[in-house]
Amino acid sequence: MEIFRMQNLTYYYPRQKNPALENINLSIKEGEFILLLGESGSGKSTLGRVFNGIIPEFYGGKIKGNIQGEIEVGMVFQDPEKQLVLDKVERELAFGLENIGIEYPVMKKRVMETLSFLNMWDIKDSKTYELSGGQKQKVAVGAALSMGHKFLVLDEPTSQLDPAASEEILHILKRLNEDLGYTLLLIEQRIDRCFHLADRVLFMEKGCLVFDGSPQDFALWNNTNRKHFLPTVSDFFVKLGDTDVPVTVKEGKRKLKNLLQQQGIKNEIPRNMDNTHKNKVIEIDRLYFTYENNKEALKGIDLTVFKGEVLGVLGENGSGKSTLLKHIAGLLKPDRGRLLVEGEVGYLSQNPNDYLFNDTVYEELKFTLDNKHINHYASIDKTLKDLNIYQYKDKNPRDLSGGEKQRVALASILVMEPEVLLLDEPTRGLDRCLKDKLREFMLKLKSKGKTIILVTHDIEFVAKVCDRVCLIFDGSVAQVGSKYDVLTSGLYYSTQINKLFSGYVDNILTLEDALCITSQFMKERVI
Repeated sequence: MEIFRMQNLTYYYPRQKNPALENINLSIKEGEFILLLGESGSGKSTLGRVFNGIIPEFYGGKIKGNIQGEIEVGMVFQDPEKQLVLDKVERELAFGLENIGIEYPVMKKRVMETLSFLNMWDIKDSKTYELSGGQKQKVAVGAALSMGHKFLVLDEPTSQLDPAASEEILHILKRLNEDLGYTLLLIEQRIDRCFHLADRVLFMEKGCLVFDGSPQDFALWNNTNRKHFLPTVSDFFVKLGDTDVPVTVKEGKRKLKNLLQQQGIKNEIPRNMDNTHKNKVIEIDRLYFTYENNKEALKGIDLTVFKGEVLGVLGENGSGKSTLLKHIAGLLKPDRGRLLVEGEVGYLSQNPNDYLFNDTVYEELKFTLDNKHINHYASIDKTLKDLNIYQYKDKNPRDLSGGEKQRVALASILVMEPEVLLLDEPTRGLDRCLKDKLREFMLKLKSKGKTIILVTHDIEFVAKVCDRVCLIFDGSVAQVGSKYDVLTSGLYYSTQINKLFSGYVDNILTLEDALCITSQFMKERVI
């Protein structure tokens, strides 16, 4: 049964000459699980906001076309800071229900069920402004669920969640869809974990809907049109020329076994790194820190970072990763312990809005250089071009999409070329093409001797760009080693390709690794 329809929908934001959405024709049926994909700035979030009337009611602008839909639609925004209103988690979950006059017994039941659904009992009485970014994201999802809307639009709900929490949220969405018949429209950039959940895939490009079909059809369309929006497992088989494309690791392992026809093949990728002769840039010894609310965030951290390396820091939400970066940046002082840092430090926090306060993108970068008394502005245009945001240099950064804001904030740090670069969730809101450009930029900085510490939940990105990985849990370092040591020995903290090849070929982390070893093996068989 059709529950929502858009016909010839075109929308312009206020004072904009080009449409954000152009000639959109879309029909939504009850109980569908729809995955909405597209490059950063392609109009995905804008389309999502049409469903519950935020566009045009809140944003204004010009809209034409026909929209039909009687069902109430819940929305989870890309930035949880925009959605949280009250100071306590439990009160936040009840806030929407209070506003529509739900009776207390019903309200209490819904809130309790939501806390159970999302496994949030441990933060039920916490203050929302003291939560980590990922925990805030989880509360925002909970606030939408508690309202009881049967149609939910979720704009990158797992972008700040660790792998375990992401799996938990996606499992809950799957249950809502399959067991309770919820209609879900999921906007995502991290598609490896959610592609197999979708009944239907939509793809947007420059405000237009250019694909609408099944995940299997999208896999072939994606390859034919040279897009980069497939899960790594599917992409691997597409690049091998397979037309029956698997969308899960389970399906992929069956096909891979048939392809290799034997197990236990070892490859030659080195596992260990020799840092004996490298200069130490950061030395951390027995570092402790407790927040004012008596939360012990760091519990004896020991860590050494070397010049010219890219170190990935992974761990669960609230484990102390961001707190550690703030200490290295000098924003927090440890309770006890030793911390030595050599060279100028550039720091990018989780929230790009913290960096955006000038009237144009160009002025944001110029402010950084002026603040550092650097009078050569040639690096501004170069940095903007490297991050593919040069076309926005005269725009107000607060009018950009989430992914575009992220790149502007990153550019405002990169433009000063610090010796030590600290990045907290820099890939949030970025599509795969932009991640590849960011990776190239980071590797270029590394080649110049710059040191980069990357805090992220994007394990696929870590596998491509990092030399070593540090796992932090509950304020303590669990493991530090080469990415092959750390990412091939875990459960959640591993890449999809590694899970695919596990048991067949050792030390395969990335798509490039997989294609290389597969082509070598196939050549050996031919010979």
